[in-house]
Amino acid sequence: MKLEYLLYFIFPAIFLVIALFKAKVAPKGEIHEDFLSLKQSKMLQGIAAVGIVMHHLVQYITEYGANPQGPITLFIYAGIYFTSFFFFCSGFGLMTSFQTKKNYLDAFLKKRLSAVLLPFFVANIIYTVGMGLYFGSVNSALGIIGGFLGVRLVNTNAWFLVEITILYIAFYFIFRYIKNSDKAMKVMSLFVVAMILFSLFLGHDYSEYGGHWFKGEWWYNTTIYFIVGMLMAKYYNPVVAFLRKHYKWLLPTSILLSILLFYGEGYIEYFFGYYQEWEGHPGYGAKFVTLLYQTLCCGISLLMVLLIIMKVKVKNVVLYLLGEVSLELYLVHEIIKTYMVYDARRDGLQLVFWVYLISFTFAFALHFLNVFLIETFLKEERPIDEEYMTPELRYRLQEKQKKKRRAIFFMITTAVILVFFAIGELYIIFVRPVIYFNEEVETLATAEVGDVLYFGTMDTDPIEPGVERLSWYVADRQGDEVLLVCTHVLVPCYYNNAFAETCWKDSALRTCCELIYEDTISKYEKDLVLLTDVETKANPEFGTDGGAITQDYMFVLSVDEVELYFPEQEARQIEPTDTAIWSGVNVNGGLGGYNWIDRADHSWWWTRTLGEDAMKGVYVDQDGAIDYEGKYCTMSIGGVRPAMWVKCPAKEE
Repeated sequence: MKLEYLLYFIFPAIFLVIALFKAKVAPKGEIHEDFLSLKQSKMLQGIAAVGIVMHHLVQYITEYGANPQGPITLFIYAGIYFTSFFFFCSGFGLMTSFQTKKNYLDAFLKKRLSAVLLPFFVANIIYTVGMGLYFGSVNSALGIIGGFLGVRLVNTNAWFLVEITILYIAFYFIFRYIKNSDKAMKVMSLFVVAMILFSLFLGHDYSEYGGHWFKGEWWYNTTIYFIVGMLMAKYYNPVVAFLRKHYKWLLPTSILLSILLFYGEGYIEYFFGYYQEWEGHPGYGAKFVTLLYQTLCCGISLLMVLLIIMKVKVKNVVLYLLGEVSLELYLVHEIIKTYMVYDARRDGLQLVFWVYLISFTFAFALHFLNVFLIETFLKEERPIDEEYMTPELRYRLQEKQKKKRRAIFFMITTAVILVFFAIGELYIIFVRPVIYFNEEVETLATAEVGDVLYFGTMDTDPIEPGVERLSWYVADRQGDEVLLVCTHVLVPCYYNNAFAETCWKDSALRTCCELIYEDTISKYEKDLVLLTDVETKANPEFGTDGGAITQDYMFVLSVDEVELYFPEQEARQIEPTDTAIWSGVNVNGGLGGYNWIDRADHSWWWTRTLGEDAMKGVYVDQDGAIDYEGKYCTMSIGGVRPAMWVKCPAKEE
């Protein structure tokens, strides 16, 4: 075994030593009555937060188990155990406070939600600015607003705060309006089960962004332990009495079962798992099996932990401080890991060390910021009697009010600016496409061969913000249908990205056209684009077969279509867009890139016809001449000039 594999255990070992330092073991036959006190729970949550960070780091280091790094690889399965403990403590603390504090619900929403939502929003701002804007996943005012509010989670780890907020709100309304606590408990349990099933049936988020609510097994595979925590608080005395009475056999049994179930989890995830889903098969059966198994795993492990802490009381100021910032640590560590990986390229032990060190620092800073914001904006101050108001105290209060007003003014101004830009983006998303579409319908009604018209939009100039309208040449008209051929090369692309025989049906070029179609044609325009039978005939000089007929909305011309619609060589010469040039398309026959001295006028562009063999593609060169021998399909700088058949709506009289 490599030494590095063993060295990974330095980090868990350090935290274990910290946890056991000054730990107090209860005398024989006795237990610590306060084993689930607020202070004890805080310290244990600190340990859980540290464990979740290690879980996420090991997922990255081992590539989710594909590249094992020794025994530490087992941490990729450990996340659910730590998360279930967080849910358990939340439910237990909630129910305990409800049962022991008079009028607890009166100020519940303000106190509980501020403690969760404030760090949530602050972390959202940090992630949206620090990751969304930096890495380009957020590039609009709507994206910024959505990121700030958490409508779409730039920090996907923030799912826990979304869910716990929903659970808090549900708890408040259920227990406020259902006075019978047994009935309220049943309704709360049904609500949690419904939320679990809702998330399970939604499946996974396969979008490019990947931050949609309730899409992913982590949203539901440990949520049930919120209810378990509430039940533990409700029936605390009989449960503790049972555990005390049967302690001698419960502890070894729970340890043995925890170990066996933990090792069986890998088997269950491999043969069942949450990702047994494909088109037409949601995989619900496999998901239910995995959910039930993991619920059992977490339940036995939670029982084991409760039995241990009944006898072993942790008493450590470091753990208590970690518990105080456990939520912040959970929120910030992902951005630290991302920067460490992306910028510093640290890996392995270095990555773990720096992520822990910097995450702890940022977590404490974020915690103090949250405390400051709560005290400044949310804490209700008792009025001071005028006779005790000294000039110095009056001045301090006035300065505090000034700072508060400045902060509110800044937040309102920022919100107004973002809303202003968001309104503009809403216009671009919802209004402008309709305006463009109406213009295009009118133009198409009278379109003739040789006309040039607008259809679709694309960012053709990377320097100018926004998108530009695409122009198309009307190459053919058959009744109420026209063939549109783009007037520019839009992007560079391989014909095929592997050095092997290919054809249009299996080509990267065809996939590229599909992507262009999805990205440039609006949902209104898509109603006019016709699904076309695309036949690629054999090469007229070498006889290379063009492959099977396909059905496509967008395609590139075959060589015989180029000859038919553009018989003159000069008519085949076209310019690339600026975006295509910046993306590396060929320029004036060169190898790609921008010609700063002599701006490129023309690109060579692919046809879908194969060349002298099935590893080459016929192309039209920068001068408009057709090369039937072709270039190798792995040339990534070939230009893509799309075409499509479009229906012409009748012109209204």
